[in-house]
Order: sequence, then C-alpha cells, then structure tokens
Amino acid sequence: MSPELRSLLKVVSLPTILLFAAFYHIPLLTKPLPDVIHLSLPYLPFIFLIIGLILSWVFHNCRAFNLLLLFIVIYIALDKTLWHPVIKVDKQLAYLLLVSLIPINYLYNLIAKERGILSQYGIKRLIFMVVQLSIIAALLLYPYPAVKETLNTVYFKHAIFDQTAISQPLIFALIISSFIYVIRLLQTSDVLLAGTLASFISITTALHFVQYPQVSTAFIILAELLVIISITISAYSMAYLDELTNLPSRRALTQNMSTLGKRYTIAMVDVDHFKKFNDKYGHDVGDQVLKKLANQLRSVRGGKPFRYGGEEFTLLFPNKNIDEARLFCENLCKKVAEDPFMLRSKMRPQTKKATAQQNTHTTKMTPITTTISIGLAERSEEFPKASQVIKQADKALYRAKNNGRNQVAI
Repeated sequence: MSPELRSLLKVVSLPTILLFAAFYHIPLLTKPLPDVIHLSLPYLPFIFLIIGLILSWVFHNCRAFNLLLLFIVIYIALDKTLWHPVIKVDKQLAYLLLVSLIPINYLYNLIAKERGILSQYGIKRLIFMVVQLSIIAALLLYPYPAVKETLNTVYFKHAIFDQTAISQPLIFALIISSFIYVIRLLQTSDVLLAGTLASFISITTALHFVQYPQVSTAFIILAELLVIISITISAYSMAYLDELTNLPSRRALTQNMSTLGKRYTIAMVDVDHFKKFNDKYGHDVGDQVLKKLANQLRSVRGGKPFRYGGEEFTLLFPNKNIDEARLFCENLCKKVAEDPFMLRSKMRPQTKKATAQQNTHTTKMTPITTTISIGLAERSEEFPKASQVIKQADKALYRAKNNGRNQVAI
C-alpha cells in the first residue's frame, strides 16, 4: 500500500465509521425515544456548539467556527419554521433556502483563507453569513415568486428525484460541492478536510430527513461532532506528528519512552553527509530523501520510528534485546544503500512540440545513493532510564560515523 493511500485511509476511516453507524441507526430514530433522550435531544446541538466553538477559538480555526454557526442556524430555523412554527412563512421556500446555505457556505469555506477568527478574513466570513441570513429573511418576508420557481426547476423527470424534498437545482449544487471536496481530499489527505466532508454529508442528510425531527436533529449533532473530532485530531497531529515525514515527533517519542518496560533497545538513525547533500541538490530534494527514509523506517520489524530532529530519527524496539534490534537495523542500512534516490532531470520542455517529443522518450532519472548510520543501546542495570539509553545510542551513532558510516554501532 502506498504512503499516500495509507494516509488517506487514516484520515477518512473514523468519519466513515461514524457516518455508517448513524445511517444504520436511522430506523431507531424514527420511533419514540426514551424520555431522558427525548427531553435532552433538543439541547444537545447547543451543547456541542459551545464545545466546538471553544475548540475552534483555542486552535484559531475559522473554518470550523463558521461551519458550527451554520449548523446551529439551520437547526434553529428548522425548529422555528417547520417543526414548531412560530413564524408564519412559506415553509417550502424556507426549507429550500436553508438547503442552499450548504453548498454556498461549504464552497466558500474551502476557497476563503484561514487566518483566524478575529482577523479581517474571519470577520469577512461572519459578514458573509449575516448577509446570507438577511437575504433569506427578506425573501421570506417579501416573497419573490421567481426565486421559488428557480429553486423548484425540474430538469429531469425520474422517480429517484421524488425520494427527497430537496429540489433538483440544489441536488446538483450539493453533488458538485461534494465532488470538489472529494477531489481536494484526494490531493491533500487532510484530516480537517475529511471531517468537513463528512459533516457536509451529515448536515445534508439532516435536511433530507427534515420530516423526522429526531433524525434530523441527530444528524445535525453528528455534523457538529465530526467537526469537533477533526479539530481535536488535527491539534493532536500538530503536537505529536512531524509535518514533513508524518512520523511521530520528538514529543511523541518522549511520551512513548515513559511507557517502555524493562526490556527494550533504542536506535538513533542519521543520514550520512546530509548537509553536503542539501547544499548540492537543494532542500526540496533533501526533504524528499527524508520522506523516503521515513517510509523505510516504517517497514522495520519490531521498531517504532520517530522524527528526532533534522536528519536524525529514532527507533524504539520494545521487548527486543540489542542483538535482535541490530539484525533489523543492519537490514535497514543495506536496504537504504541498495535503493538509491532517483533524481528527476531538471530539463523542462519549452514548447508543446518539445513536450510531445519528450513524451516519446523515458524521462531522465539520476540515481543518487544515500546511506545511514545507526547507533544502538539497550536498557541495562547501568543505564535503567530511557533518557540514559538514548544518550548511549547517540554515542554509538557517532562511533558508527567515525568508523566510516553506513553501518550499525552498539
């Protein structure tokens, strides 16, 4: 499995599970609920709203902040115009206008810059939301028939469109919006984007089941929950995952070392002559080498890889003695040395004709051999603490470098 596919599956797995679980339990939500749940359900959207807004504020996530406001606006509007009407308006028009908020705001959310809640961009987002709500209020108070006719336009006559109250123009708008999000998610494998796309499905489902207030409310809560989860996971990733290699960071290493038992080995790994490599080929190529090494470290049997800093990495071998770990590390050294990094030619065609001519030939690739040095140390009575063991592994690493590099020292 490629690293890109692994990363994508990692970010979409939890939202997918939550959505499938919610869809599976829809029939239960159409039936009378226990009194405790029935009485508390109307207040849950507001509770999750407060939690989500606090997290958005703490982590300066304007996109999540505005989506949560959108969810609660939709919930209040449904409650006051359809479920427990206190405002006399055209219910169908109100419903269609609420549905239209979804593609508009999600697309704007994707396009607009993320610069914090109180920045000029964040304030523009809030103004955009207020303007939309003002337009909806004006259209409901002073109906303009052409708007309703446009929203109710029928392009195709098919039984499938009779399964939902959402009109065809809005169905197509929702499909286009979701397609754009899917493409973007495939490009980035971003956890916040995955949660946002899942919340898009959830809030759309809430409006599809608008005739069942309990179902609709549950899916609005789920939309909030998906945003909250994505914020939390993103914050964890920033704190504990290295941005370049996507390996656990030094902070995660410190936390993992505190959980080790009485038998373990630690390896310090360093790319040989990495500074000269960067000076010769550039930092972009150097970053690609580090990413490749990170993937190779993930394949080491029994080892947990971490980005220590710069071109240094750490491997933890829980319940492994130094001889077992040494065998794995020697195999890693051999694997890295025998799998050169392929540097693409910097030649670029200047014309379409040159591009066509180049496509008939194999792109020039230059193999660049990289090697690593590894230092190993095992927990012992002399060095009972993980911090002591990692220092000994670091000393062994320098011994490996002084002895000629591309080797393992203990």
